[in-house]
Amino acid sequence: MVAPPLIRNRYILSAQSPSTPTSPGNGSAYHSKLGTYSVVNSYEFVRPTPRRHMQRTSWNHWQLRDVVLCPTAKQELYSIYRCNVDKYDIRKQQSTRILGELEFDPVSMAVGGDYIVVGGQRAELAVARLSDPSSSTVVVRSGGSINNFVALDRQPSAAMPRRRFRDSAAFVEDGVTNLSIMDSQNTPRLLVCNNDHTVRLMSLPGLDLLTELKFPTAVNYAAISPDGTKMCVVGDSNLVFLFNKRGDSFEKIATLTASEDASFSCDFSQSSELFAVGSQDGYVTVWDIRSHQQRLVQLETFQHGRSRGACRNVKFSPSGSVDLLAFSEHSSFVNIVDTRCFEKRQILRVAGTNEEPMAQTPDSPTMAEPDYQITGLRFAYDSSALFVGLEGSILEYSVDRVSRHSFPSSAII
Repeated sequence: MVAPPLIRNRYILSAQSPSTPTSPGNGSAYHSKLGTYSVVNSYEFVRPTPRRHMQRTSWNHWQLRDVVLCPTAKQELYSIYRCNVDKYDIRKQQSTRILGELEFDPVSMAVGGDYIVVGGQRAELAVARLSDPSSSTVVVRSGGSINNFVALDRQPSAAMPRRRFRDSAAFVEDGVTNLSIMDSQNTPRLLVCNNDHTVRLMSLPGLDLLTELKFPTAVNYAAISPDGTKMCVVGDSNLVFLFNKRGDSFEKIATLTASEDASFSCDFSQSSELFAVGSQDGYVTVWDIRSHQQRLVQLETFQHGRSRGACRNVKFSPSGSVDLLAFSEHSSFVNIVDTRCFEKRQILRVAGTNEEPMAQTPDSPTMAEPDYQITGLRFAYDSSALFVGLEGSILEYSVDRVSRHSFPSSAII
């Protein structure tokens, strides 16, 4: 974690070299560190006019923008607003407060099975059962730091008892930065990423330390591949750490380089073959796990740079033959890329109210256009929609799955 940079009042109109400043219209040239690509911004992977859900969200740390979740096939969204966590019924357009008036400002959240977990900036954790949110358990560690990210996977085999977690190796002087829960032989495991340069694997609910991994930098985020065999770890440097995972054991297989700045998000594709890292200097770097020694492609955000163009969130479509990669910028813009070729992109400029234009092709943004802070980015469980969190609402962009399941005749041999 670092102090926020000075925000400069400027836009860079395309993700390419400064010597050739063109807008991302049809057929504009795209120059990355790995080559030159023709990025066409006329594709509509999602319908450009969203459905707006009047569910307020908030970010409580300027770099942590992952506070909107759509964890299951149910038509539900979970989001953070100030010191609260809300569940939003998409069909009924109704909001229910799950956790209210927490004793800390949550910056991260996870929902899975019957668990909900939120983390704060001083190593606070609130853990509850969705079936009984009143059983919320809060752990506060004085002198701790930020829970950058929390995530849960499958439903645990046993209900969580009402108890106060004991202080353990999970809560250390520098504070927890990332949490992930997974199943290992039907036993839930807690993966803790921390500002003290460690990732720890612990049992639940006892919080017994099982494995500890040490890193040369504060750890901001970790992602486990859908097949459960790989882990990607990123932090306050440009290094990316790749591990084999077997049960409770991890074996480092590579240390890679993303861009030139810290990274705050990473994700694996549905097939577990691709993984992507989003960095603060406005780059998204993608590797193929089968040839990870070399980057597959490196993409730049629309507003390239550390201020507005910083990549805060990167997500692959999680299911179906959709094959999309979405990444959000610090403000106003969301990029959607075709992972079949990485040459086709849709750029969305979000707006804060229904009255404001929702430009699909941001050919010439001007300083008269206001910035809108993006609080979260998440595909629906079935990849039917892409949700974008704003401070005043959540936007639902419908994914054109019919066209994604179709191929031109010349593409099939």
